[in-house]
This record gives sequence, structure tokens and C-alpha cells, in this order.
Amino acid sequence: MKRALVTGGSGGIGSAICRRLAADRYFVYVHANRSLARAQALADEIRAHGGQAEAIAFDVTDAVASRAALEILVAEAPVQVLVNNAGIHDDAVFPGMSAAQWHRVLDVSLNGFFNVTQPLTMPMLRSRWGASSTSLPLPGSPVTADRLTTPRPRARCTQRPGRCRWNLPAAA
Repeated sequence: MKRALVTGGSGGIGSAICRRLAADRYFVYVHANRSLARAQALADEIRAHGGQAEAIAFDVTDAVASRAALEILVAEAPVQVLVNNAGIHDDAVFPGMSAAQWHRVLDVSLNGFFNVTQPLTMPMLRSRWGASSTSLPLPGSPVTADRLTTPRPRARCTQRPGRCRWNLPAAA
């Protein structure tokens, strides 16, 4: 069974991604930072519907904590699908945004991406199967969980061209 990690999996969009991956027969790691109870509830829901899931919590902005959590996770087997969905939205129009708000957004979106993706890349490559998708909403383009299957103007990054899709293929 292929294993997937969804950062920010306890949030609205992340939970929809987790449910979809579970329906497609992936073992899903539902990530949370502060809302482990919501991640656990979602993992319980996925298992109740016949899927396989586990809740995990760590702060993507903390490189040491991220690496420690991910090393435990890949000790058993590599993660083949990584969805970098963790993010924060600091409600401020750009001209009114403070430097502290700007740095918090960048810390989660950019440093969090590195802190999670870098430790998982080599195990993924060694498994000779993997996909990584990163979504960063552009200003003025709201994305809601019920609209996940509709492409939106979003910056997207993939490690293997052709693997980054709105609807991931069913696990083999």
C-alpha cells in the first residue's frame, strides 16, 4: 500500500485531500500542528470508512522537530506521496501586512516546504516511486475543499513531472 503524507491535513482543504487519498487506497498520514485532536478525528473517520490513516503532529517551521518526526515515519517504509498543504492565512491586505505577518506566512509556506520535503526526498527516490505536490494559493484566488477537483490559479511544484494532478491515481 502506498503511503501519503498531507501536511495541514487537519484543515478544511487538507481533510478533503486526505479523504480522497484514503478513498484511492493510500495509507494517509494526517498532519497537524496545533490541532492534533482534529487530525485524530479525521484519521478515525477514515478508518471507520474502511481506509487506513494515522494522525501525526509537528511544527513544519521547526526543522529539528520536522526531521525527528519524519525519520520515525520513514523508518518503517518511505512516503511515496507528499502533499505540502500546510499554510497560514494572515488576514491582511498586502499594504496593511506587517513584516511579522509576512515572515510567518513565508516560514510556513517556504521553510515548512523545505523542512518536510528534504528529509522525505531520498527515501522516496530509493523506492523508485513518488510524487510531491505543493500548492501555494495566489492572492485573490480562494480555494475551498468542495472545489478541489477544479484547477485554480495556484503555484504548483512537483518532483516528478506528470505525477502532480488534482486527482491522484489510485494506489497500486
